[in-house]
Amino acid sequence: MTLTRIVGDIHGKFNDYSFFSLGVGRTRHAGDVPPPERSVQIGDFGMGFYKDYWHDMVADWQTKYPGHRFIRGNHDDPARCKTMPGYIADGTVEGDVMYIGGAWSIDQSMRVEGVSWWRDEELSIQEFDRLVKVYEATKPRVMITHDCPSSVAWDMFISRDNRKQIKTRTGEYLEWMWGIHKPEKWFFGHWHDTRNMILMGTEFQCLGELDYVDVEL
Repeated sequence: MTLTRIVGDIHGKFNDYSFFSLGVGRTRHAGDVPPPERSVQIGDFGMGFYKDYWHDMVADWQTKYPGHRFIRGNHDDPARCKTMPGYIADGTVEGDVMYIGGAWSIDQSMRVEGVSWWRDEELSIQEFDRLVKVYEATKPRVMITHDCPSSVAWDMFISRDNRKQIKTRTGEYLEWMWGIHKPEKWFFGHWHDTRNMILMGTEFQCLGELDYVDVEL
């Protein structure tokens, strides 16, 4: 296993993300901690929201530092993500770690399709059905996703913060997967708040914007 930095949503704040990935640790972590040589950013990178020169800059950076990669969030253009050198495709399994991006946008009515919102922000039913089979066959020790299972969202956020629960395709399929197999650890973002909870033997870690945690993967 290799020490890996898991980085929460960055929403286009690439300079901060680059600092967390290559510079010296800061924010909620005490002291100065040299970063690992590997990192995974867990979606809402900001792909698709900026000019071509921004994406070219990020692509050059990812080519120069191939150990620092990302999955897509709901605030990422899926097509643009697939062109980036650091992209980890949905359903990728590396050793005992599985990666799944995407989520449903609660604010999609305020966004513009093809500009700030993409219809394929969530995987399709057919894609999820395929990944359920992969998950069941591989039984990963660690899951890295943008969103989390529906019941986990309820326990960690909705019931505590008096929010309205909206069941989504992504949340329901991740719930189905968690019912099949309980991984040791599950990292996700999307909810913009850093929280940790152990549920039915799985340690769930949500990372807020520009927060991170270092783990052995």
